[in-house]
Amino acid sequence: MKHALYVILVLCLLSCQSQEESRQAPLAPTATDTAATVQPPKPATPDSAYLIIPGESMGHIKLGMAANAVHAILGKQDSGDAAMGKALSFWLSKQEGEPQHYVAVYTVADFGGTDETPRVRQVQVTSPQFQTTDSIGTGKPLPEIRQKYGNLKPLAYFQNEQQQQVYIFDARQQGIAFEVTLPDSLCSAITIHPKGENVTKTYLPLHPDMTRLE
Repeated sequence: MKHALYVILVLCLLSCQSQEESRQAPLAPTATDTAATVQPPKPATPDSAYLIIPGESMGHIKLGMAANAVHAILGKQDSGDAAMGKALSFWLSKQEGEPQHYVAVYTVADFGGTDETPRVRQVQVTSPQFQTTDSIGTGKPLPEIRQKYGNLKPLAYFQNEQQQQVYIFDARQQGIAFEVTLPDSLCSAITIHPKGENVTKTYLPLHPDMTRLE
């Protein structure tokens, strides 16, 4: 009888010890837990000098900025044209062995208004160095751009110097437009403009022969 009680007591002690160890042991991570904690790396934010903020700024050039402030940042323009209070100025890249890109700044003066200072209305770039925070820049295919700007609308088209057809797609509410060259449907230029504005009504006077679609 004593032997049976001794066996029962030993079994109870072993059971209690096993339960205590189970409570203290850390739970091994499951495949689900591991997958939940692993996040894809975020794309690096472009340098502020090349950051595109739709409806606001292209690098250090901001919409609404005075024309003389633009020249203070970019220096003397390489070419341009001005008439009737409107001016289009170009700054060209000069890296040897690299394709030539440009920054185009369109300014407008409100003659007769309370402020007649020529101010930035639109900015266009062709260099792939300029990108949005979600890595959209020139050279990107149209389907990838649509993933970020699903409300894109084709507003006009024109032919470039290579006789390729180029469509202008605008995300009006965000204030950003993309020139997309066929047949590869790659973005060749990006323009920022005031949010909510129909960009083709005041589009940079680069393509006077463009055909509007609305």
